[in-house]
Amino acid sequence: MEGKGIFLVVLLLFSLVAISTAQICPEGSPKLFVFGDSYVDTGNWPKNVRGPWKEPFGKTFPGKPTGRASDGRVLTDHIASFLGIESPTPYQLRDTSKNIQQGLNFAYGGSGVFPSTWAKDSLSVQIDQFEQLLDENEYSQRDLDSSVALVSTGANDYSLYSAAKKGSDDGLPAFTEGLVNQLAADLQRIAHLGVKNIVVATLPLLGCLPVHIIPPNSYQNCDEESNKNAMIHNQLLQKAVEKLSTDDGNRCTFVILDLYNAMVSAIDQFRQNAANTEYKNPLQPCCSKIVDYMCSVEGVCTNPESSFFFDLGHPSDNGWNVIFSFLQGSLHKDLCGFIPYDAIQF
Repeated sequence: MEGKGIFLVVLLLFSLVAISTAQICPEGSPKLFVFGDSYVDTGNWPKNVRGPWKEPFGKTFPGKPTGRASDGRVLTDHIASFLGIESPTPYQLRDTSKNIQQGLNFAYGGSGVFPSTWAKDSLSVQIDQFEQLLDENEYSQRDLDSSVALVSTGANDYSLYSAAKKGSDDGLPAFTEGLVNQLAADLQRIAHLGVKNIVVATLPLLGCLPVHIIPPNSYQNCDEESNKNAMIHNQLLQKAVEKLSTDDGNRCTFVILDLYNAMVSAIDQFRQNAANTEYKNPLQPCCSKIVDYMCSVEGVCTNPESSFFFDLGHPSDNGWNVIFSFLQGSLHKDLCGFIPYDAIQF
């Protein structure tokens, strides 16, 4: 009798979960469409150009370069895992992989919201590529009904602005406003193409990226001016997304992924746990030798899995693990309809 009671309880719990997921999840697996820069690019960077297709990138995972600007996984991989799917195929590799059922990744390392000399595929161009595939009927409306778009971009725009202004902040408020307005227009365009859930990342903790540390190569003090600029951008982005969310024409859920504060928390946690690791300072990157803005194999550390930053601008595999641990809560709350069955907590 006791065994029968346990069986009934388990059956009831399973039924409740099945009913719940049926109410909030469209049929079929979600598809992930990714737009942005090197924080989410998983292989669109050209293989014949120095960069993430060369060693030492990918050293920790999977043990060889995969086109990711890290020694392992990047933000896209964590979002895909959260959704219960494999990382989507990079757009540039779609003809060789033949697997686009998980979605596609259009992100391009070095790109930004605005066109630049650093990368050919700005955010608008990436959305053009997506729209062309929709015109070719690669994805149906039913596919889009169970889709998520991940957008992470903007940091390179500020780097280009700073380089053009030689470090001066003259005109920065107007630039920030124009940048956020264009980003909002791009987000709205993705929504109008039929994507039902759009996750947009804030700017990261720009002033604490090793490239911005002051004095240079000291890895001691964050550039608080850069952090302040990032916060202003993120505040404007929050307001823009709130406006998009209340637009009657958008039948779409917009989710802000607070990369800035997640990185603050992740660095603090790294410092607390650093006593037992090779890296006592989270701001010190694993790669000590940079050639043409890229990590050189001669300068990579022995244990990149112990570092927080892999190079001057990108978290390591370990860094992304810690950062994502602080992002999961908001994703569970705002994208609960796409939580895989095995992630449901009783």
